[in-house]
Amino acid sequence: MFGSSVYRALSICNALIAGKPLALCDIGDLDGLVCAALFKMKYRRGVVVLASPSDVRSSRVLRAVEWTFVADLPCPGKAMLRADHHASNTPCAKEEFYDPKAPAAAVLALKALGLEGFRQAERLVELAVETDTAKIESGEALALNDAVKGAGYRGKLKLAEMLSTMELERVLSSREVKKWIERYSKIRLATEKLASELPVVEYFVAVFEKDMRISYRHLSILMERKGAKFTAIIVPKGFFLTRVYLGSSDQVHDVSKLAEKLGGGGHPFAAGASIRGYPVREIVKRVLREVAVFTGQRELKVYVVGKHGFKLTLFNP
Repeated sequence: MFGSSVYRALSICNALIAGKPLALCDIGDLDGLVCAALFKMKYRRGVVVLASPSDVRSSRVLRAVEWTFVADLPCPGKAMLRADHHASNTPCAKEEFYDPKAPAAAVLALKALGLEGFRQAERLVELAVETDTAKIESGEALALNDAVKGAGYRGKLKLAEMLSTMELERVLSSREVKKWIERYSKIRLATEKLASELPVVEYFVAVFEKDMRISYRHLSILMERKGAKFTAIIVPKGFFLTRVYLGSSDQVHDVSKLAEKLGGGGHPFAAGASIRGYPVREIVKRVLREVAVFTGQRELKVYVVGKHGFKLTLFNP
């Protein structure tokens, strides 16, 4: 089976040869998937490529293409139309629908693609707003969020296609979509169990000994709901990659600024970075030093999380 990077490259080549419109959308959440579905509503022959912000910054292939539409991602260099709400992403497309105050990129994509007034499109945007603002109230938003997180690369593409052509109820009743929902719901429940065991602190900083395959963004949200004003979660993703998840529940800590210092980006209340380097322990120390400076803490309380529980350590920058 091809990896996602190879599949992306093949999709791009096929679209260019056939002269089809090309969209580049965020792979990580429902907001990006809804943007992809809106693009497919507008351009039935269009080809969607999904990528993460770090993919856009590092991939020569993605940066070599002139995209018809880019959504919820940094500008890859050449784009006709872009919809985005990340303060850390500099506008550069020929036509920009850019507003850092928008609750989701899908809100801007709806306008950019001229789909306002189409109820199916507007309902998807409402669900994207629920998930991107971490205020999930409807069962549909929770189910779609789980489906996106539980699907693989080609599964996500199929989900975007289904959302663009089928009624929401039919999509959610699909056997394949139910399988994706069930797969991620187990991860979500494991994340909620861990969050219930961790203590309530104002500044929650956690370093994972290894990737536990839980939802770290969801963990950040849960810790904020328990009372944390700031969250920083550091996770090794192999020998040469460390992922940092940042969150804030107040107006004081704009975590997008911290993420930018680490080479990433995001929103004032939710941001992150992927840092390549070795050894991992030195990367972790660097991140903790930046966290200490950002929060003004002379001594950081750090929870080291492993397979058999967690322990509290103190970090002095």
